[in-house]
Order: sequence, then C-alpha cells, then structure tokens
Amino acid sequence: PPAGYVIKDPKSIAVRSLRKMGARSWQQAVAGALLAAGVRTVAIVPDGRLDAVQVALAKGGCTVRTLTREDECIGYAAGRALAGDLTPVLMQCSGLGNALNTLGSLVVPYGIGVPLVLSMRGTLGERNPSQVPIGQATRALLASLGIPAYSIRTREQIPYTVKGMLDNVSGGLLTAAVLLEPELEMAG
Repeated sequence: PPAGYVIKDPKSIAVRSLRKMGARSWQQAVAGALLAAGVRTVAIVPDGRLDAVQVALAKGGCTVRTLTREDECIGYAAGRALAGDLTPVLMQCSGLGNALNTLGSLVVPYGIGVPLVLSMRGTLGERNPSQVPIGQATRALLASLGIPAYSIRTREQIPYTVKGMLDNVSGGLLTAAVLLEPELEMAG
C-alpha cells in the first residue's frame, strides 16, 4: 500500500500470500497475539515477511497505518502512546537504523512506551549482504538505548512472547521489542 494509507479493505493486500500460508502460519499467530492483547492500531513500513500480519490484523478490525519511513512510524506510535493508546510498530530490522534518532531523542528519554515488532534480516540464512550489518547489530543497537529485545524462533513462542513484551510496555518498562527470527520461516 502507498505511504500514509490506512487499510480499510484487507482483501486488497497480500491475499495470495495469505492463502498460500494457511490459517496456522506464524504471521497469523503474530497478528492473533497482537489482537488478543487488545491492540487496535499498528504502524508499519511494508515488508514482505509482514504482509500477511498486516492483512490478518486488518481482518481482525485493527487499523493498519502504513508509512514510508520507520522514524515516522515511531513518531506516530509515540503520539498515540501519549494519547493513551498502545500502538506497535512493525518493521524490518534493517529499518532500525532509520529509527534510532527518534527512539534515542524522543521515545527513550521521555519514557514513551512504543512496542516494536521487528522482522529480522541479516542473520541465519541471509543471502543479501546489504542486510547483514544492521541485522547483526540489531540486538546491540536496541540494548545501547536500553530497549529490551525478546527473540521468537518458533510459532509456539509467539503468544506468550508478544503478550509479555506488550505487558512490559504497558506496565511501565517503556519501549521493548520482539525479534521475529528467520527460524520462523524455516519451521514453516
């Protein structure tokens, strides 16, 4: 979808990939965990691994706000947090570099809770060398800002890890992240 687009008709996006994956895919489980935790709005920079997540969220009644840059998503989610809404940001980890200034100069110092859901690239099985530097540095970059990160490698880890991260954010731990590791793809 184009930048700034709010998905109103989930059938218009990634339907073929959603059909191919079936109802028990890890993407469906991530969306289900977010919806079960009461998430009603997300901000996302479109990413192929997250397409089916955004479709499932929209089908579940969640407002999906697509933006062109990761720092815009962080700013959008921070504004919603200040208004009392828990708005996760979904993005590829390579976009973390674009979001560091917003995280480090707005979200962290002012204690604004923003949940992050990062699709990991540049790690196990990566074939694109341009993804490797940020992918390898993601956990350290988050740690340098004091943002805890929880890896998800199996479908079974999704419900409790997503809920736990969201509980951390809403309970006052402030910003936290889940890392959707490449093993999720390998497990099917």
